Amino acid sequence: MKRSEIIAITCMVIGLSSCNKEEIGIKTYEEIKFSASYNPEVQTKASVPFTSGYKATIIGYVAGTSPSSATPVAGTPQEATAGAGGALTPANPVYLPKGSYDFYSVSQNSSTPAGLTFTSGLSEQLTNQKDYLWAKHSSVSEGGVVTFGYNHKAVGVEINISAGTGVSSMSVTSIKFTPTKPDASSKLNLSTGVIAAASDKDVLTSMSLSSSKGTYIMLPMVSKALGIEVTVNATIGGTTVTGKVYTGTIPERAYVSGTYYTINLTITATSMSFTGSTVEDWISQSISGVTLTEQ
Repeated sequence: MKRSEIIAITCMVIGLSSCNKEEIGIKTYEEIKFSASYNPEVQTKASVPFTSGYKATIIGYVAGTSPSSATPVAGTPQEATAGAGGALTPANPVYLPKGSYDFYSVSQNSSTPAGLTFTSGLSEQLTNQKDYLWAKHSSVSEGGVVTFGYNHKAVGVEINISAGTGVSSMSVTSIKFTPTKPDASSKLNLSTGVIAAASDKDVLTSMSLSSSKGTYIMLPMVSKALGIEVTVNATIGGTTVTGKVYTGTIPERAYVSGTYYTINLTITATSMSFTGSTVEDWISQSISGVTLTEQ
């Protein structure tokens, strides 16, 4: 048997890839694994696993490159679903060659896919009433584990109405305010996770109401004074009233990406007035000087 034939047979036995690896340029690809957690409550800084069934978009880049100019790595962007313990499973495995990578992720904090596309590192125009989350994990090697710690990037607003002296049997039937009016600036920067501030407020809009608390998630906005309208049924000063409307103004201020604003208002027998506020992390701030007047 000729020497060349012996070599050929040997290659077939031990595997063509080992004999031809250098010749045909075969690369070793390893699977990237993903996990996710986030802070779901403003009252605690503790992270918890991402809710099972929730969706997130994953986008990867070669480490150190900018999403504003670079092309995503092969296999991304890709939708992923959270499972038990925060494991984040992409629709298809992500295999990458030897190297270092930066991964970004966005989510609506729900079972609805984020559905965002990015052009030169910026999303399309965003909308109110979506809890946009963002995360980044840098310098991950092939075959490594990407751990996303999500942060809220929209703005949370909470208005609490309390019964004061001379008020009983109070039932809040409506809380409205003037949220952000999304515009061309209302886009998320994939590199930083910051949503740029819109320039104006919208018309009076109903908040989600739970007992005497109204909540709403809106986009960031430049410094503006916001209107409030509250409707209650109550016994005030011994008189039963139905559909009583109070209005007021939140003093002018900027509404910053990733911030949660809480406003506390108290109804008394003669008025409804500001009684304090907190702004949580999301990020701590304060609001003061709100006065509501009876209509």
